[in-house]
Amino acid sequence: MRFELTLTVNPAKRGSLLPLNYQYELSSWIYKVLNEGDARFASWLHNHGYKAYNRPFKLFTFSNLIIPEYRIHDGLIEIISKEISLILSFLPDEAISPFINGLFKGKDFIIGNKSNQVALEISRVIAIPEIEFKERMIFQTISPIFLSTKHQNSDKQTHLSPTSQGYSDLIHQNLVEKSKTTPNLLQIKEFPRTQIKLLNTPKSKLITLKSGSHQMSKIRAFNYTFEITGHPDLISVGYYAGFGRLGSQGFGCVILY
Repeated sequence: MRFELTLTVNPAKRGSLLPLNYQYELSSWIYKVLNEGDARFASWLHNHGYKAYNRPFKLFTFSNLIIPEYRIHDGLIEIISKEISLILSFLPDEAISPFINGLFKGKDFIIGNKSNQVALEISRVIAIPEIEFKERMIFQTISPIFLSTKHQNSDKQTHLSPTSQGYSDLIHQNLVEKSKTTPNLLQIKEFPRTQIKLLNTPKSKLITLKSGSHQMSKIRAFNYTFEITGHPDLISVGYYAGFGRLGSQGFGCVILY
């Protein structure tokens, strides 16, 4: 299930300048709204998510803020538009659907850092119609896709470009692992190999999470348009829960191209 949130900007309250790195704060706000809807569910989702192979997955993702009119200067986004929007996407599941509908409408929040903040109010929530999934589809990222590999005998990671060798295999592996949390996909023993074909030049984006804290980390992710071939149900997992890693922190959200 997907929702489009229309956000009204209130520059008189906090200003109109937003740091370029806002994904972590946006993710924290989403969890806060879920917590207000049902504290037990939000705690479970945050700490455990859905489990497959003893690994936690938080099976939702969201887009970058969609800002029709803006200016970039000094590491800040100056929001000129009176209204902006956000796409929220959750892997369909009967167990969580009652918690999602109606939670967001009318909420207001402040996003940013200590120096620059923007006040937003959700004026409209629209459910986005489901799409038909096929063995071949074309998508465009609306938040960058992040994939990484660990070095042997080390905690060091390499953040991968879509042009890296084995990239499609890692996308496939990530989708299969997420699918194991979905009851209607459990009976499928083996999926045909997922393949990614780039349709434009990937654009690198370096994103700082938890900026200014001792837990600060930098993520290099990529925006691009791509053709994907594979099992339609597996492609649907990527569409709803995000392609690649860290979907619940605002990575891997796509739309039809």
